[in-house]
Amino acid sequence: METRPRKILSIDLTKKEYEVKSFEDLNSYIGGVGLGFKLMEMYYDKNPLIFAVGPLNGLFPFASKTAVVINNDGVIEDIYLGGSISLRIRYAGLDAIVIHGVSREKAILDITNAGVSFKDPSEDPETLGLPGKRSVIKVDGSKILLGGYFTTPEHYLEKEFTDKNISGIVVTGTELINIRDFDKYEDLYKKILNRKDELSVLEGTYPSCSNCPMGCGKSKTGEMGGNVLLHSLVACQYADRIYTDVGVVFSCLNVLGYNYTHEDIESLPKLIEQTLRRIS
Repeated sequence: METRPRKILSIDLTKKEYEVKSFEDLNSYIGGVGLGFKLMEMYYDKNPLIFAVGPLNGLFPFASKTAVVINNDGVIEDIYLGGSISLRIRYAGLDAIVIHGVSREKAILDITNAGVSFKDPSEDPETLGLPGKRSVIKVDGSKILLGGYFTTPEHYLEKEFTDKNISGIVVTGTELINIRDFDKYEDLYKKILNRKDELSVLEGTYPSCSNCPMGCGKSKTGEMGGNVLLHSLVACQYADRIYTDVGVVFSCLNVLGYNYTHEDIESLPKLIEQTLRRIS
């Protein structure tokens, strides 16, 4: 079993405070939706907005989404946001961001690695963070957009931003990730990238998610639900032929230095189902 602790950034909007917590007992949830559901259970009474990434985000092709977990009037929803924010959270050294409470006045959250500044809404989010290393989620008319393009189904982020009195979130990640066997990693990366014809989506010229060359027209509005292994990594649903293969997943985790077993991966769906039942 993997023993590397999961690093969670917890942001209290009411108190304008934040802290970084490490949890070794969250390893079995891997990341993404699995981690997000478990964090929802832990923070349930605080009605959190959770952004969770998986171990492959920022490091492998088509592992391009961020799991967003919310409590929608008693119904736990898991939605998947495209764009570059999964890359930024990964390079901020975080596995998840948990936002709870309600800000007394509208606020922009300016997150750089494990630090948070609470900015006045009069500031332009596009001027915050570091160019080339940031993702910006902000109000754009009646919509909440990431990078001026990506959004979520059913306007879930719009509701969360309104309820929590947030007008923007900027995430900057500048940390380096050390890969112990880079040659082996690079070889596996190229093999997966060369399987792009197996994706159930056509290439296009639209803005792409991080680590995805497809430029498809499907990623703009994100995804909802789906395969829990795929969304614990967090990979795109259109790459399911690749990332629902336990052998491929195990190889990716292994080359990154994770100590998961095949049994850990195969038991994940049941673990997530049990967690969801406890909070539903």
